[in-house]
Amino acid sequence: MRMRVSGFAVIAFFFCYSLAEGQHVYDVIVAGRTIGSLKVFDDKGKDNMETHRIESDFKIMFYKGKYSTQTNYVQGKLVSATCSHHVNGDLKEKTLTKSSTKSLYEVFFSGEDAEDKPKLELNSPINSTITGLYYKEPINIHEVYSERYGKMCSVKKLSEGKYGVLLPDGKQGIYSYKNGLCQEVKTDLAGFKLRIVLAGGKRL
Repeated sequence: MRMRVSGFAVIAFFFCYSLAEGQHVYDVIVAGRTIGSLKVFDDKGKDNMETHRIESDFKIMFYKGKYSTQTNYVQGKLVSATCSHHVNGDLKEKTLTKSSTKSLYEVFFSGEDAEDKPKLELNSPINSTITGLYYKEPINIHEVYSERYGKMCSVKKLSEGKYGVLLPDGKQGIYSYKNGLCQEVKTDLAGFKLRIVLAGGKRL
């Protein structure tokens, strides 16, 4: 019995250690107060396949949210992306981007906030997304795909290690990097000024 428990504990330890090594954790901050966390998972698959995944949980006043995205690449090109946003347990919006035979991609919207949104078709290959900005600095990248809006967003270098991303809703996200690693993101959430800061004392 002791052997089984000890073995299980060792396996659990190594599993947790591997999980910690394969992700970065960020604090979600509003008005100087931490309201949640964001996790960036690292998952490089086989045969030139790669998956980027982000999960975030936050709570502010009566607003409890969960946000997640997952993008899948083959040979550096996007083949599918899923983005979902839950508020107080209800699905507010979900966007699915997938490869298509008629066009390069089809984009489908669902959820409470997407009842009147028509399907979109995209005919240009996608190599970079907003989720990917958490994985690498957008050096020489001038636009990224928004998994939420199903549209391309312009990227502008503001200064060394700092980039502005113009979203389709007119808002701008500011991404800051140090040694190629994303340190901080400044954006808006439901009317609040939001900071997403790398945890663990690695901040700018």
